[in-house]
Amino acid sequence: MQERLDSVYITYWSLLDPLCQSQSLPYLFSLTRGGYRIGLITFEQPRWRMTPEQSEAKRLELASQGIEWHPMRYHKRPQLLSTFYDIAAGSFVAARLAKRSSASVIHGRAAVASAIAAMASELAGTRLFVDADGPLSQEYVDAGVWKEGSIGHRLTAWGERRAMELADVVAVLTTHRKQEVTSWLSHTPIHVLPCAVDLQRFEPLPGSRRALRAELGLKGTVFVYAGKPGGWYDTEEMVAFMVAAKDVFDPLTLLVLTREDPTAFAASCEDAQIPLVVRAVNPAEMPDYLSSADVGLCFLRPFPSKLSCSPIKVGEYLACGLPVLSTSGCGDYDWLIETESIGAVVANSERDAYPGAVRELERVLKDPGIRDRCRDAARRWVGLDEVVAPRYQEIYQTLTRPDD
Repeated sequence: MQERLDSVYITYWSLLDPLCQSQSLPYLFSLTRGGYRIGLITFEQPRWRMTPEQSEAKRLELASQGIEWHPMRYHKRPQLLSTFYDIAAGSFVAARLAKRSSASVIHGRAAVASAIAAMASELAGTRLFVDADGPLSQEYVDAGVWKEGSIGHRLTAWGERRAMELADVVAVLTTHRKQEVTSWLSHTPIHVLPCAVDLQRFEPLPGSRRALRAELGLKGTVFVYAGKPGGWYDTEEMVAFMVAAKDVFDPLTLLVLTREDPTAFAASCEDAQIPLVVRAVNPAEMPDYLSSADVGLCFLRPFPSKLSCSPIKVGEYLACGLPVLSTSGCGDYDWLIETESIGAVVANSERDAYPGAVRELERVLKDPGIRDRCRDAARRWVGLDEVVAPRYQEIYQTLTRPDD
């Protein structure tokens, strides 16, 4: 007999995908610690494939923490049609699981999973929680995957909106996105749930700082960038900023933490004569490497969708005590960085503004309490246990409450 579940949670990420590891599982663990039992549906990509023995070990590990894992196969081709197939198949599996387990909620994280959750909720007659993330339809246009007005863009935008319209509760990442959707979701509760950071994991580590700076040969003020080069992130402008920073911070080093091809950084830094250190770092090592730096970088291209984003890297920088240099249009972080005086914000691609931002960083870094203030801001605004997990608990309390 199927054991009763409180909710079925769907993500289009693979279980071992860092996004699932940092932005799904910690939230689910906080819910199961609160007494909820959850069915987890993931879509497993070849990149994150496990052996049958590894999958079984993960299934047992999750089960011991109150999570019943149901992996599904991710399909990539043909583009668009493969996603429609995954939505249909996922909807059937989620609805069947919800009915068999008497789950009262189906919860979808991000656009594709929310579409699956919306269809499954209709089939199973459950409540629907759309955990929306940013607008995928606009992100794909910004990234050049689709043209604005193309069939992929229009269908995805319609699906995102329709899922929200059907939802009992909606969560978004930023206040900007909340304002956008409020006009057509006037009777639906909308929560702002930024990407969280676990302050138990991410913290300043003085011992790692000393050891890694010596091991890696990090000189002077160290600026760190964590994540993929290119795409939504403007590699060229980060290096241009480093050139401006040399007038004040000399020596300095750019530390790039990525598992992707760093060629774009390497070529630009060589031309600009910026000392560069690149390391492929696994998630468990990230707090150590961030602790070795002095400033975190987040240069986004000026795309409309980025007003609705919540970069995980920025919360992790702050939790490790690093002030942040960000471009404008970075979700709610513009406001937070400037209000809390924990870094500097520059207008996108406006290089005339870089010297002023350098001077502001110089001022901020002279504050002996800056690391504590950065960490405190992370705790109050994006802390997993302090902010985001309690909000999920409140939402689940409402959604799993029996009908009056």
